[in-house]
Amino acid sequence: MVKIILCILIIIAGIAAGHLKARTYENRVLHLQDLITTIKILESEMKYRLDPLPEIFIKISGMKISLAGRLFETTSRLLREDFAHDFANCWNQAVELVYKDSSLTRADKQVLSDLGIELGKTDMGSQYSLFSRAYTLLDAQVAEAAEEKRTKGKMYKSLGTAVGVLVVILLV
Repeated sequence: MVKIILCILIIIAGIAAGHLKARTYENRVLHLQDLITTIKILESEMKYRLDPLPEIFIKISGMKISLAGRLFETTSRLLREDFAHDFANCWNQAVELVYKDSSLTRADKQVLSDLGIELGKTDMGSQYSLFSRAYTLLDAQVAEAAEEKRTKGKMYKSLGTAVGVLVVILLV
């Protein structure tokens, strides 16, 4: 009886490990979609309000309780704390701080960093093309992440189950 329970627990542990690894691919898709939504909010706030970027960022961080909201809150905090850095440096630091342990890839973070280089430097007409480019690049990253989720996520789930069953077979 104990042996059967142990075997079931080993299989469940393998399944859980596979699902846990597959979850990183799901999280990447969710983080990227959340970023797109939050950047659209930023664009509309910039278009219809004349507030400075740090104030808009605080407002957005209050609306979005997610990593994207923390990105805007952290950028605003860095801008207030250290006036020696320019906006692009504060934005890049915030991207690295907020997304360092996330599922985003280096390419995802680079798209975000590139957005911060020109954000707020020109009039809204020029900003429109900046936002348009960011949406295009983020949409491409979402498509890539969705494909990885479909293929690699499924593989890790199956692999976790297979490893659990293999360990049970080896123990029996």
